[in-house]
Amino acid sequence: MAELHGYRPGQVPPHTAPVLALGISERVGSNWLSDSLRSVMPQHNEPFRQQLGREHPLSPRTRNPVGLEDAGLDGLGWHHLACAISDLYGQPRHLVKETNLFFATDTVLGLLPHSPTLVLTRAPVGIASSFARGRLWERWHYGERYAQVAATARRPRWRDTFAPLLPQDEPEEPVALGRLIAVNALLLARGLARGDRPCAVISYEQHVTDRAATLDRLVRHLDIQLSYSDRARPAGAPDAMVSTDATFATDVHKTELVAELDLRTAELLSHHTAATLALAEQVLDAPVTAVAAEWLAGDDLYEVREPVARCRPRPRTPSPAQRAPKPAYCPGSRVSWRNLLVTNAEMADLLSMLHAAGAPNTHLGTNLLVCPMPHERGGRLHFDTARRRWRVSPGYESHPAYWITWAGAAVMAAWSGARLPTRAEALEATAGARARNCDYAVGDVSPVAEPGCGPDQVHHLVGNLQIWCGDGPEHPVTEPVQRYMFGAAWNTPGTDEAIGAVRSRYLLGSSRGVGVRLVRDPQTTPATGLGAWELAHRLNQWIDDLHGPSRPLGEPDRYLISALAGS
Repeated sequence: MAELHGYRPGQVPPHTAPVLALGISERVGSNWLSDSLRSVMPQHNEPFRQQLGREHPLSPRTRNPVGLEDAGLDGLGWHHLACAISDLYGQPRHLVKETNLFFATDTVLGLLPHSPTLVLTRAPVGIASSFARGRLWERWHYGERYAQVAATARRPRWRDTFAPLLPQDEPEEPVALGRLIAVNALLLARGLARGDRPCAVISYEQHVTDRAATLDRLVRHLDIQLSYSDRARPAGAPDAMVSTDATFATDVHKTELVAELDLRTAELLSHHTAATLALAEQVLDAPVTAVAAEWLAGDDLYEVREPVARCRPRPRTPSPAQRAPKPAYCPGSRVSWRNLLVTNAEMADLLSMLHAAGAPNTHLGTNLLVCPMPHERGGRLHFDTARRRWRVSPGYESHPAYWITWAGAAVMAAWSGARLPTRAEALEATAGARARNCDYAVGDVSPVAEPGCGPDQVHHLVGNLQIWCGDGPEHPVTEPVQRYMFGAAWNTPGTDEAIGAVRSRYLLGSSRGVGVRLVRDPQTTPATGLGAWELAHRLNQWIDDLHGPSRPLGEPDRYLISALAGS
């Protein structure tokens, strides 16, 4: 394995290697797994598929995935990857969840050679039922996904084995979905067959019909302690609104196996899944196809019912009564806290000015300030290539920005003549505060204006999103620098224990649950903020320096912190 600026995955102590939860598809219960283990295992949700841009050579979404040795990464790309991989290691052991890796499976397994694996499985008709209920084929552009995977299967490395399994015949949805599920399962079985890493299979059907037994298996396999209070799914907050989009929610536990599909769709899906496996028997080793077939069994366990007509949720837009007040700073005991989380509109303005100043956000698939996800995957910030400006998904201008890296949060603070709070300051300011919008109460973030709060109060002091902090744990200079995250988010628990839990991430990490809250010291004002051209210069200087001689990972990180936060 190639060395990543002094970091070599194979040389990291094996006992700190994260647990890899790899799904044969999306919608196999991975969110349930994450939430069940959240109290004892730090979480990383699809860092390879989500954090890397489509043009990144290691991205599962590229049409020509390559191994690390052929990726051609240097500078920012190498530094980001080394910090990202290092971030996955630690005690307590972390959980890394990835689904739909397809032809990037071997690369991810190679980057984490000592990671024990959980294989998350579900019968194809169950997966298809979940897709149909959420209209995920259309919303998540799976027609394009099929075309991308089928094109990749025709690359020289794969065409003799996988091209026949993915005909470019513009198949209808159940046909394409059945083929994709089978191919992803085959690639995963093939990758795991090449090593001797510990592996356990977690069946969706088993955790629905016998949740307690499944959790007991996890506890034994992972050698973790999970209290009975942790195993019980907490109720939503008392002020919880009806979820408008339950795609990622895990607050409703199913107790029966029902596939809401018409009979023709179910039969097509099952037939083409089986046909793909039969074709694979001619080109892949028998043990690989046998394992994949075992993972894909279980269609007969489901009761197939005609779909129930459901009302589609209306897009959530702020009502006039919820319109955000103007940003202001509320005096505290030591620092003043901004009354509102940073909004998507504010972040888009800053990103547009930085782009105009010569500091683009994405460099060959490596994201610097924000991870620009598609709207259907929760992304609200999008770069308009024609106008060379950032825009916000309509109706979400006053929602808090997420998928923001620490670097992006620090740039926003420097531009605003403010800073990020320390973890100690956040603990002090939120003592006794009640979390609002947590535990999937709404299904996403709500607007930054909290009902019942005035302009001179801090809205969503706890809840809606966790926030980046200005400080972090101490690490040797050989290791990447990390910064704390604090609080509760729409998709995390709102208990005092969860809010105060110590957690941190590397400077270019991001998630759908972390945003930006600003504070000001008495001596800082808007006039102390840095302009977009100065910030662009500092960011570009840091990126240019990464192309120089190899240095310990922590050294450039400390320079970036100094350049943005002055500390």
